[in-house]
Amino acid sequence: MDLTVPAELADLVKVVRGFREREVDPHEADFLRSGTLSREVRDTLDEKARQAGLWALDVPEVYGGQGLTVLGMCLVAEEMFKSPTMYLFGGSPEPVLYEASPEQIERYLLPVVSGERRGCYAFTEPDAGSDVAGIRTRAEWSGEAWVINGAKTFISRASEADFVILYAATAQNGKRGTTCFLVDKGTPGFEVSRSIPTMGDGWEPCELTFDNCEVPDSARLGAVGAGWQLGGDQLTHGRIKIAAYQLGIARRSLDLAIAWAQTRTTWGKPIASRQAIQWMIADSEVELEAARLLVYRAATMADQGDHSPTPAFMAKLYATEMAQRVTDRCLQIHGGLGYTREAAVQSLFRQVRLWRIGHGTSEILRWMIARDVLGPAARD
Repeated sequence: MDLTVPAELADLVKVVRGFREREVDPHEADFLRSGTLSREVRDTLDEKARQAGLWALDVPEVYGGQGLTVLGMCLVAEEMFKSPTMYLFGGSPEPVLYEASPEQIERYLLPVVSGERRGCYAFTEPDAGSDVAGIRTRAEWSGEAWVINGAKTFISRASEADFVILYAATAQNGKRGTTCFLVDKGTPGFEVSRSIPTMGDGWEPCELTFDNCEVPDSARLGAVGAGWQLGGDQLTHGRIKIAAYQLGIARRSLDLAIAWAQTRTTWGKPIASRQAIQWMIADSEVELEAARLLVYRAATMADQGDHSPTPAFMAKLYATEMAQRVTDRCLQIHGGLGYTREAAVQSLFRQVRLWRIGHGTSEILRWMIARDVLGPAARD
């Protein structure tokens, strides 16, 4: 498989790098102190991204986007995540919305592409994450409407979303009974009940509650019971992107550590001359390059029409654990300075810890990879 980056994508990365350095990096110091970018700053960056032609990048052209490939989006994400601010270009709907009806496309997908509306993806529950069969939020058909009851937790961007892409159980038989719904904020019985403080910067997820929340059948996305397939495709897409985030995080951390090692001296010599430091840098470079190959491979396979989940499992598993090791080493190289809120490396270190959990824990991914490799013998 040819994993060479096409020239047009390499040129796009240069444009993205210029935007990050010019527009995003100046906000880094404030972000490190506060742990967030204000909505005002993000809106300003969104407008500048539009003007720079960096909007709706991976949206098919038929919907008004630029049709960028999965590999292209990975390269963009890798470059942008060199900034701890976690700013990414907007206008890209959750992939499941491409399965929407024509009416839903007009009401939800196109307004997301244009930037008029924002959505969020509600899958995780207090007692269910990767285990789709464990979903307890239920939607029951009353004869006139779907009545939804339950709770979701750790839902990203829920506080600013205009609607929720909700997965609820519609039967008793586990994954076969999961259905997807589009629920507008403000619908009676639906509430963003609280935000959840976390140890990471830039991410404060929310808890959602549904108490006899009624939605019409026109709010259903896809067939009844088809949520498992829709959700699986969504998670596979997300895992490749998350893996790409780690490449940027690790690269920035390494660049900071290398620069520090070259200038920080002990006993009259730069610490770059110390073998302990050299080995940490060498191991980190090797692991980063190995992760990059896995991520680019998974993205290239997806672009070629192979949507099997295992390459995405492998990329996310290795890339997230790689980035945790790399950021830990880089923080260690910085010594006490790396532990301060003013240092980007400490923010990057804490952010990685989320990605080893979200969109499938490392343990779940290992289990799924083993099931694929071992076949029926590994299955209950």
